[in-house]
Formats: sequence, structure tokens, C-alpha cells
Amino acid sequence: MPFIGQDWRSPGEQWVKTAEGWERMKLWRVKIFENLNENAIARINRQTIEKEYNIHHETPRSQPHIPFNSGGSKEKHEFTPLSEALVRLDMAGASRDIPRANYVFQLLIMILKDNLPSLSGTSQKLIFNIIETVLNEALKSEMNIGRVKELIDYAETALINGQSHHIGSPKLWNNHMKTVERLSQRLADYNIKERTHDGKLTLPELPTECLRIIFSQIPDHKDLMRASQASSLLNEMTEESLLWKSMCIFHFNDSQISTFVNNKPEDDDIVDWKYLYRRCYKRFGKRDAYADMLSICSHCCCIFWKSHGHPCVSSRPIKSKDLSPKDFMVLFKL
Repeated sequence: MPFIGQDWRSPGEQWVKTAEGWERMKLWRVKIFENLNENAIARINRQTIEKEYNIHHETPRSQPHIPFNSGGSKEKHEFTPLSEALVRLDMAGASRDIPRANYVFQLLIMILKDNLPSLSGTSQKLIFNIIETVLNEALKSEMNIGRVKELIDYAETALINGQSHHIGSPKLWNNHMKTVERLSQRLADYNIKERTHDGKLTLPELPTECLRIIFSQIPDHKDLMRASQASSLLNEMTEESLLWKSMCIFHFNDSQISTFVNNKPEDDDIVDWKYLYRRCYKRFGKRDAYADMLSICSHCCCIFWKSHGHPCVSSRPIKSKDLSPKDFMVLFKL
């Protein structure tokens, strides 16, 4: 006689019916909390801080994490689904956090480029919810507008290419198309507000030494190219050979650079470092840099954000392995 659990949809799981269909109770509760009004969340946080302050305790920091199970044993068969990982790792909240936003951007782009049609319907809906959160944050903060447009273009291309071989109903796929059209229209209607004259310094008015330090910390050459179009002074700064030399050293190792430079020159002036960067970038691609990223614990196999940590069950010092967006996808066989 087969085992009959509490619910016919999944043994032992609790489900709730929503406007979008049946969802697991534990994921639905998390989504409800994420969709709370920002004012309500701010009020709850303020009350919590005041309460903890009154009793002389610090407010505990949330630690988004999830135990990762890639298989099972004779006693327990359990796999960690991607949809649950996206919720419990707080990908929507991470997209609003500046140190983690770049990691979320890159992960979404990789999923949209190759894996969107093969995802479950729940994972697809979560992906587009995160994209909408990214757009809302970009319009609110007036930052990363170009990256959001790139993300929406990838989503539109993925929906068109996967229209004939996707998981889920045609109605669900059409809803994704309508969502992307709505987000594209919102982005098209947005006008960047010009900065009013407030008497404060602008970027071109900073000393040249400060500009060199700022540009030397930018890991993406596209941002340098955009800055060069702002003014003639910034254009001169971004054309300096020393800046492009530091870009080459940061993104490429000696063996990659030696592919186009046979012998290390004694005088850097005879090397066109910008041209060399362009050649290396075309051949090897650039090195991805993240201010914060996911890691997996070697003791308890929990996936967590490095800056937040996780409640490890082991008393030994935590040893973890960093997960690039590609490594994260490999864990879920994407």
C-alpha cells in the first residue's frame, strides 16, 4: 500500500492555493514577508531596534542560508530545489544591497542565457520577481539603469528562444512575456533626472589624484568608457597608459599578457596598454570581481553569503569554498 501523506501533492508538505497556483506553505510565508510594504518593514525594524536597545542587547543580524543536499541516503531522499534556494538565500533582498547586487546580476544573466526554459514554473516566477525587484531598486536609486536594461534584453531573448521548448504551460510563458513587456515599458518611460546645481563638487572638479584613485578601483572597462564620454577632462584621465596597465594586471596573469607581449619591456611607454587590454579581453575575457559572494560550508554543506555568515553546527573553525555564479549553477545541475 503506498504511503499517503498529509497532502496528495507532496507527502508531508503543506500547500496553499494562491492566485498563481499551488505553492509550498514555507515558501509562501517567506514571499509574503518579502512583499510587505516598505513602510511596514521600516516600522517593524524600528520597533525591534528600540526594544533591543532598551534591554541593552544588539539587534541580531539575519543570516540567509540553506542546507544543500545534492542526493540522499537509504534513510532520507531529499534534494535542494533551486526555487527554495532563491527564496532562502534572499536573492531579491541581495539585489537591493550594493555589495551583493553585482553577484545577483551575473547569476540572473547566466540563468537567462542558457537555462530559463529548463527551470520549473516556480523557479521561473521567482526569477521574474527578482528582475522586477531589481528594476524597482534601479528606478528608485537611479543606479544601474544600463545593467537593468541589459538584464531585461536577456530575458526577452530567452523567452523568444524558449517559446517552443519550455517547462510549464503556454499561459505561464505568455505571462512572462507580458511581464517583460511591462518592465520594458517602465524602463522606456523613465527619464534620468539631471542634477541640480547644489554648490557641491562634481566628479570632473575633483583633484586629478583623486580621479586616478577612483578609476583605478573600477574593475569594469565599460564604466571607464562611459566616464570618458562625460567630459574632456575625464576622457584624458581614462586614456592614461598607467590606468590601463593596472587593468591588465588585475584581469590577466603574466602568461596571458605574454601572449601578445613576447618580452617584458623595460619601458612601459612603448607598450600600448589599452590596446593590449582589448586584445586580452577579446581572447580571455575579463576577471569577475564581487564585493560579496556565496560560499558553501565544508562542515554542514550550507550555502550562505560571506558577509552574513551562517549558524554552523560544527564547533571547529568554519572552512568554506567560494561559489562563483557558474559554480552555484553547477551545484543545481544547470
